[in-house]
Amino acid sequence: MVDESVNEPGEPVELTFEELVVAARAFAMRSLARRESAESELARRLRQKGFEEEVVAVVLDHCRGYGWVNDDRYGAMAVRAGAAKGHGPLRIRFDLRRKGLDDTQIEAALDQPELDWFELALALLSRRAKATDFADFKLRMKWLKYLMGRGFTQEQARYALSAMQGEQ
Repeated sequence: MVDESVNEPGEPVELTFEELVVAARAFAMRSLARRESAESELARRLRQKGFEEEVVAVVLDHCRGYGWVNDDRYGAMAVRAGAAKGHGPLRIRFDLRRKGLDDTQIEAALDQPELDWFELALALLSRRAKATDFADFKLRMKWLKYLMGRGFTQEQARYALSAMQGEQ
């Protein structure tokens, strides 16, 4: 007599919906333990792992309910981390949009009173261009392009350049 409830070796095991949710929740917890994530980023990782949309939705609701995933908190953290790396608001906005945050969340994250983007641009320029002659137009344009490439607005970059030129 053969037990037909046992699968043959090599045959895939079918998991119930509850077992899939438990496995997805465990994966999400391990992922969030490593680093903070946006909700859409966590959903993408769960889908890449092979979980179906229904399972992903249940796990995201669970994580949201316990406060493990919070896009507002993630946005504020990402803005502080980007500013510490010398990135400007345009670059940070682009990165947050790519991570799936909407415009209102991005604006709230960028509106941190302790961040003065003009002074951050000046601090970055003073670290990078210590021995530069800012009287030379070509060098000023080179550093303007550098700051704008890092995500600072033209106004912020021009402020930093004029402040550095005024120091010389």
